[in-house]
Amino acid sequence: MSTKERKALGRGFGALLKSVEEQTVSDNKGEVPQIQIDEVGFNPKQPRQEIDNSKLEELAQSIKTKGVIQPVLVRPLENAAKKYELIAGERRLRASKLAGFDQIPAIIKPIGDDELLEIALIENIQRDNLNPIEESKAYRDLLEEHGYTQENLAQRVGKNRSTIANFIRLLQLPDEIQKDLSEFKLTTGHARSLLAIDDEETQLAIRDRVLDEKLSVRETEDAVRTVKSKEAPRKPAGKPETISPQMVLNQDRLRDRLGTKVSIKSKGPKGKIEIEYYSEEDFNRLFSLLLN
Repeated sequence: MSTKERKALGRGFGALLKSVEEQTVSDNKGEVPQIQIDEVGFNPKQPRQEIDNSKLEELAQSIKTKGVIQPVLVRPLENAAKKYELIAGERRLRASKLAGFDQIPAIIKPIGDDELLEIALIENIQRDNLNPIEESKAYRDLLEEHGYTQENLAQRVGKNRSTIANFIRLLQLPDEIQKDLSEFKLTTGHARSLLAIDDEETQLAIRDRVLDEKLSVRETEDAVRTVKSKEAPRKPAGKPETISPQMVLNQDRLRDRLGTKVSIKSKGPKGKIEIEYYSEEDFNRLFSLLLN
């Protein structure tokens, strides 16, 4: 991730994710307060669902030696079983407990429910803590629960709008392929190639080839193009639509650029391009892109 992109992350939330030194200066205190680990409840909106236990052990060993260098971020709770709710720093909290610590340094901020998921997402993106499916689901939840458009969400988290759209498209894949992405057996490049195929059975068949033969992204794209070119003659009689390998490539490029399903249908020198949209907001987004 570039320096420019990191600076853009979480615009408006810089004060919440300051370093220990900046927080100390701004609060004019000599040290960050310590809170009891057992008084902290976990954030139910935490985007990260998978934690590598071996890396957690490594972090715990580091904390035993050097302590917790960066404080966690929590918000105070009222009338709840726990005194605080964790916003950012789950690995540090778990590792500290694993290391036998009773307390942890914490920045305590009153944070609203509407900001909870966004801050947790930003913190994880900055530290590259999320797998592709966790990141995709976090973007989807922000869009559905908080009324963001893809455009303003992209601005909030410092990503291109097409990147947000491509992440969300990953959730259209079969569960088996999503699991592979979560476990980093497949890359997002492999997954985007498979999205060019509509048939789930064919997607899974190519996915098996990718895993068995350790195909690169480019080789996966070639396999997808081969399958699609073989499927073209099977269209019903009376619809002699064919699509050349170059048109398949053009179709895939349009899908990546527009972040939605695109179909190119050819009949001799003529043809048509079909672009799908799934909501009024999605239509307005595509309409704006096409006008530009």
